[in-house]
Amino acid sequence: MADEDYLQRILEKPKLVVVEEPKDRGMRFRYECEGRSAGSILGASSTDTNKTQPAIEIQGHIDHLKKVTVTVSLVTKDPPHRPHPHCLVGKDCPNGSGICVVKFNPHSSRRHSFANLGIQCVRRKELDMSLQKRRSQNIDPFQTGHSKGIEDMDMNAVRLCFQCELELQDGRMDSLSPVISSPIYDKKATTTSQLKICLLNQSRGPCTGKTEVYMLCDKVQKDDIEIIFRQGSWKANGEFAQTDVHRQIAIVFKTPPYQDQDLTEEVEVSVALRRISDQMESEPVTFTYLPHNPDPYEVKRKRRTRSNNSFTDKACVTAEIAPASDQAALFFSQNMISPDERPHVAQATVPALADMRFCEGQDSNIAANDDVLINELLETPEIWNLLSEISSTGGFEQPPDSYPTIPNMDMNFNANLYPNSYQQDFSQYSDMQFNMLVNESQNPPSESQEQMVLVKTEEEL
Repeated sequence: MADEDYLQRILEKPKLVVVEEPKDRGMRFRYECEGRSAGSILGASSTDTNKTQPAIEIQGHIDHLKKVTVTVSLVTKDPPHRPHPHCLVGKDCPNGSGICVVKFNPHSSRRHSFANLGIQCVRRKELDMSLQKRRSQNIDPFQTGHSKGIEDMDMNAVRLCFQCELELQDGRMDSLSPVISSPIYDKKATTTSQLKICLLNQSRGPCTGKTEVYMLCDKVQKDDIEIIFRQGSWKANGEFAQTDVHRQIAIVFKTPPYQDQDLTEEVEVSVALRRISDQMESEPVTFTYLPHNPDPYEVKRKRRTRSNNSFTDKACVTAEIAPASDQAALFFSQNMISPDERPHVAQATVPALADMRFCEGQDSNIAANDDVLINELLETPEIWNLLSEISSTGGFEQPPDSYPTIPNMDMNFNANLYPNSYQQDFSQYSDMQFNMLVNESQNPPSESQEQMVLVKTEEEL
């Protein structure tokens, strides 16, 4: 009968479960000499608006239970889980004990949350003393013994260990198997701290890769970090050396080439930091790959633009250098135009000469004056007669004195029409006489001169 009761108690024995794990990152282990609170361990589901704490729950049959006592201590992260020299501090932690002890009635509440529970780290010279205190408290949940030293202990990571003692209704005592939590890492340690990308100086680059990027981040170890680019099944590493990690808070790296070099539109990928030792990753940020541009600095486009501007400027300058009279003479001498076609050609020539003469930016008054001059030239019969005679004879056969006087003609125009032998005759004039001839040719002729011109022209015809 006694054996049956014992078997029934084993089968109906409750169990201890961690229902809210502690948050693994973001908590700083503080020394006692800092004189400040060690903070509070938050729950894994804690948010900025909803704070939670680590919690345990008694599950199973509790009818025969009277009271539950839970002792919380720190153990090493890796098995075998030995007592850790760091201490727990808080309102449920006796002064100097380094452990937390709570008692509660499971009939009132099966769950208990550990509020204001902090971790206080111990200085290296006090590690042995702290472990000796655990022995005196009989804190060794997994019976690991104390043969090993502290040389192989990770001082930047711990686990919470929950030991549960049950007080039954009949006064007997029982205990449950110890339960451990997930690891808690020291925030200030670079080997275990939470990874975070703070800023990228540029988040766009060509799909060919090799874009140099400056990354600001939380503290990292130069020999224990890598940068991962991802999109779907594609993954590639950013290129950098250990010397490119500056003071643990900045990394200069080059982007890897994207898997598709023939992009036609922008593609977004994720970038994350990953610690090699524990494969811990940061929250990703976005990087955009751009289609390949063989001329990123637009050298060819600028070169074409400069060439076009240069050609336009030269055309404008060439047109401006030649006087309007020379332009008219050159146009009509190169095109053998019959008298019947002259009015039509004149209508088409005046806008063309005006366009050649005046480029964008010139004064409109000057353009208007030159238009008037060209119209006067085209309306002068002597020009048409003279050009017709040149085209029919192939040159000047009459002496210079018999040539008709042409009003309002520039000296450059006369120089183009006369042969070289007649151009040399101007050398016999002095400067004053030459200027007088130029002024007479540019001033409007008198009425008697116009009649003389008409008479001479009729005799020649």
